[in-house]
Amino acid sequence: FLTADYALNHLARLSAGDRVLIHAAAGGVGLAAVQLAQRAGAEIFATAGSPEKREFLKSLGIQHVMNSRSLEFADEIMERTGGQGVTIVLNSLTGDFIPKSLAALGANGRFLEIGKAGIWSKDQVARVRGDIAYFPIYLGEVDPGTLGSMLRQLTEAFTTGTLTPLPLRVFPMRDVAGAFRY
Repeated sequence: FLTADYALNHLARLSAGDRVLIHAAAGGVGLAAVQLAQRAGAEIFATAGSPEKREFLKSLGIQHVMNSRSLEFADEIMERTGGQGVTIVLNSLTGDFIPKSLAALGANGRFLEIGKAGIWSKDQVARVRGDIAYFPIYLGEVDPGTLGSMLRQLTEAFTTGTLTPLPLRVFPMRDVAGAFRY
C-alpha cells in the first residue's frame, strides 16, 4: 500500500476522471493500487497473467482487464479510450512492455515505474515520450518523515474501513513450494 500510495497519490496526483493502467494488478502492489484508484474515482485498466487472476480482477468491478503476457493490451487501451490512452501507468513489467505501455499513455501522462531490473532511464523515456512525467520509484530515497505520515494515513484508512487489507493465504512452512506456486 505504501508503494501504491506514494506512486499514485504523491507523485501522479491521482484524481477522479484519471484513467490508470495498473500492470500485474492481481499482485500485492497492484491490488493496493486498485483500491486507491477506485477510492479516487479513476477508471482502471488492469493487466494480469492468468485467466484466474483476470477473473478475480473482474470480480472487483474492474471493467477493463487485459492479459499481461501479451503486448495487445496497448492496442486494446487505445481502442477503448478512443485513441486518448490512459493518464497514468503503474508499471512493473520489462522488455517490450515498457514501450507498449508508453504508447498506451496519453499526452502529458504520468509513468510510474516500480520495477527494479530492466527499467528505462529518464533519458530513454524522454527520447521516446518527452511530453510525459517519468517516476522511477524507490522508497529508500523518500524522506522518512513523509513515509511515516503516509503510513499513519494508511493505518487510519484501514481503521475506518476506507481501505481493506489484501487477501491473505497462509501456508505451513513445510509447503514453501506450494506457497510459491500459489
